Amino acid sequence: MTSAFTICANNYLAHAKTLACSFKKQHPEVDFCIAILDEPNEGIDYDDLGADQILWIHKLLPELVAELKDTYNIAELCTVVKPKLFTHFFENVYNTVLYIDPDIKVFSPFKEVFSALKEYQVVLTPHICSPTGEIGHPQDKDLMRTGIYNLGFLAVNKTIQTQSFIEWWDKRVRAYGFHDLKKGFFYDQIWLGYAPAFLDRVFILRHLGYNVANWNLHERKIINNKEEYFVNDTKTPVVFFHYSHFKMENLPILASYNQNFNLDNRKDLVPIYMEYKSDLLQNNYNTLKDIIYVFGKRPKPTIVNAKPKNNSRLYKAFVLFKKTLRMVLKGY
Repeated sequence: MTSAFTICANNYLAHAKTLACSFKKQHPEVDFCIAILDEPNEGIDYDDLGADQILWIHKLLPELVAELKDTYNIAELCTVVKPKLFTHFFENVYNTVLYIDPDIKVFSPFKEVFSALKEYQVVLTPHICSPTGEIGHPQDKDLMRTGIYNLGFLAVNKTIQTQSFIEWWDKRVRAYGFHDLKKGFFYDQIWLGYAPAFLDRVFILRHLGYNVANWNLHERKIINNKEEYFVNDTKTPVVFFHYSHFKMENLPILASYNQNFNLDNRKDLVPIYMEYKSDLLQNNYNTLKDIIYVFGKRPKPTIVNAKPKNNSRLYKAFVLFKKTLRMVLKGY
């Protein structure tokens, strides 16, 4: 049996519903699960998310969540639990498991993935399939720091070897699942660079219709042919589009870090992005996005460094305030 799953908190459920509905449209025979790293919210109808199953991560993995909820932020924590969820599905009748990021929409069947899984243990998609240009951001040299393969998608067959690999991956992300490029860490993603070295049968899926995203637009032009999307020619369908770091409030910007492409200089992208924006709004984005998540380390408050220039009572009160605030933040 085959299962596919995604991971998110309540505030990302508009994205997860868009993914679930689009995936099930193309693969009605595959069980789809939304694994939620949050507590139930009485304002959300969890039966109306398009998924076959809702999985509460803090109930499935209570010790892990309790141990790490103050170590990692919500984005990091959602990736740290990923290996354990693969293990969970493998222990519950599924022999093939797919992970898909919630900010993805599926447009065509995963024919090439399921074909590869007949022979291979793991299917990975690279960030890029050809060199980028030499200006702007991100370039190929930048993507080396975040990993050659993008973990917005991962397909794994259950074997003794892959289960051993997932156990190793789990240990690494628990300890080093940070987004800290200066230290060489990038969520759970960088570790899958070892997959082709550690495993015998890893398929690198270079089909340009998979994992189309802002970082590979230098090699992929979107063609809208009678409301169906293709890449570069009408023989290569868009299988799934990864709207990574997309915020509709920032349009025409596609992603905050992408200096090369936007909807003004890439008109071919306008239909596929506007369609996704419409999907999110229809799936209650404006209400869900403001829900405060329960688990995950909170950003530290910014302490104002400016201070009065004299030794007045105001200055002394300011110093006392800073000292008290530091004590509170340290837990005293």
